[in-house]
Amino acid sequence: MKLVTFQSGEAFEILKKAGVLRVDESKIDFPRYERPYNFIVKSMLSRCIKPAAGQGYPLWAWAKCGAHIGPKKIPNKTHKVQNKVKITFEKKDSDVLISDYMAYSFILSGQIVPKTRAEYEHFEQELIRLGISKDALKAWVRGQDNSKIPAPKIEATWKNIFDLKSNVYQCCFWELKLDEIIRVDKLEDRDYLYGSMNAVRADGTRPDWKQKYMRFLR
Repeated sequence: MKLVTFQSGEAFEILKKAGVLRVDESKIDFPRYERPYNFIVKSMLSRCIKPAAGQGYPLWAWAKCGAHIGPKKIPNKTHKVQNKVKITFEKKDSDVLISDYMAYSFILSGQIVPKTRAEYEHFEQELIRLGISKDALKAWVRGQDNSKIPAPKIEATWKNIFDLKSNVYQCCFWELKLDEIIRVDKLEDRDYLYGSMNAVRADGTRPDWKQKYMRFLR
């Protein structure tokens, strides 16, 4: 399987020296991503995609972005200076967990991942009945306690991100080895942002991936 990951120049130097790259947990925004990441790790382990000893969290890559593997570069509206490389590499299918990028947006918002539009409409009605706002769901998934949140019911639907429906797929894997690399591109043009599907667009907005995902549901 051919995949693409975007890494910092620092991470690439580590990869070249050590011959292998694993996640640096100090770079993960906890507790913001802890609940979704723990779900991903549990899902990997349940599929026997096992880490090396001592590893807690996986690396991320792109498997499909429309007609491409990874996202196209977009105009840099933030003027953020980047030091990135685009790494194209090969992995065995059995070493990779692929999920639907658009569907994952529901998890990051603390919501259910619906199978149908009717299921999501019912979920929204249930939130109103329980007096739970979507902001409260987002706060919960980012680490804040809220006893009103029906966590087991919500989390039981998260497995639906592995039922690939959209045309944008992300993936997780435990390590990247130097001998798996096909190509490395240095991304040095500061007029563009690389590796993102969620950056600010020319009109100042960000894509609403949950809304886009609903178009793929019945």
